[in-house]
Amino acid sequence: MTDLSTPIETTADPTAADPAAAVGGMTITGLADRVPADVLRPVVVDLYRDIHKGIRSELFDTTLEAGRLDPADRAGRACLAARIRDVVSLLESHAHHEDGAIEPVLEVELPTLAEAIAADHAALDVRIRDVAEQAAGTVEAPDVEQRFRAHALYLELADFTSAYLRHQDLEERVVMPALEAAIGPERVLAIHTAIVSSIPPEEMGRSLALMIPAMNVDDRVELLGGMRQSAPPEAFAGVWSMVATMLEPADHLQLARRLGLD
Repeated sequence: MTDLSTPIETTADPTAADPAAAVGGMTITGLADRVPADVLRPVVVDLYRDIHKGIRSELFDTTLEAGRLDPADRAGRACLAARIRDVVSLLESHAHHEDGAIEPVLEVELPTLAEAIAADHAALDVRIRDVAEQAAGTVEAPDVEQRFRAHALYLELADFTSAYLRHQDLEERVVMPALEAAIGPERVLAIHTAIVSSIPPEEMGRSLALMIPAMNVDDRVELLGGMRQSAPPEAFAGVWSMVATMLEPADHLQLARRLGLD
């Protein structure tokens, strides 16, 4: 399994043709926190920002639920196990979309980064499946083991979340700027369009339910404003109705005003 916690004692220039080349083939997850802040730059099109906010929120909330769980509550243990299975599906779906649309471009333009991302995805997939199996094992745990198993599950889920955050950080602060520098914003936008077009409506609804509450108002305006311009009016009306159920009234009103829908 790839070591997802080993720190990197070097830095890389994300504006280089292949920033990962500077690490000499070492495992580079966690590289982003070694990149000086003054070389980081904003990108025109960010493939990761919105969905990563939603995934972080779900991982945080699930970990908190695991920490609060009453070990003696069988129904609670079963609900947590089901939620972790949903997390498995979420992360697998996200990795699938990345691997199908982003990875082929990385393999050509940034091969060392492509190798690192592929290794991370494989390792993280194994780890979250192990967490799901551990959660399933707590459901029928004997009385004398329930507290120990619940705490062990919480620690494993927290550790996985930590590893996943480092992977996201690599994608956001190293891969994304390097990719846009290598291929330009227009090709990045084409990748974004391909990803969005490949997501079935039901899956898109689940993704929005995770992303919208986790985003700030500027993110929401950008996302929904783009949908409003590109989607049929009836389709956007359905999305807007759904958004109303996701946000606090004050946040929904602020968003409506920014979009000119109040």
